[in-house]
Amino acid sequence: MASSRFQRYFMRCPEAKRAAVERRVGKLVEAERDLCHPISYPHLCNLFCALAIYEYDTAHGVSPEASQREIVATMEQFLAPRRRLFQRLSQVPGVFPLLRKFIPKMMMKGNGYGWDSVELDLGPRFCAFDTRQCIFATLFARHGAPELGPCFCRIDDYLYASLPGIRFTRTGTLCRGDSCCDFRFENINIKI
Repeated sequence: MASSRFQRYFMRCPEAKRAAVERRVGKLVEAERDLCHPISYPHLCNLFCALAIYEYDTAHGVSPEASQREIVATMEQFLAPRRRLFQRLSQVPGVFPLLRKFIPKMMMKGNGYGWDSVELDLGPRFCAFDTRQCIFATLFARHGAPELGPCFCRIDDYLYASLPGIRFTRTGTLCRGDSCCDFRFENINIKI
């Protein structure tokens, strides 16, 4: 919980809720041993916490929509510094070719167990890949809360949708019921 995007959230939530969420996260870790690989740890911290918060909220009279809004707002608040960093980096001259090399490698190897992504060659203006298996969709479906997946898809939109000089598009996601997550980063500063 302390390594998740929810660390500040837990500091301000009632003790009873924090204790219940912590117990549930422990049970999720035990139940999902097949997903618990060290490289997946950053994602799992966030996924397990979000699922435990959501289950607690909805069991205590909070509407699913209100809980989802709070989960997204909490993650966006935590990620605001990273979003600003990405916006600054995207303005550095010559950064896109580096992103073109780094982002697919991160997606293909850095996300860890539970993912299946393939890099696409759409030309020098694009960094593109399709994700055909997503740990978010898998985990939330296993626990009867597939509606939480799109909350995590929204985080990609939050981080990447307003990068100066780079257009981020995605027409579908697994969590929203599509056949794949089609990530496209386009350098709109070069003409070919």
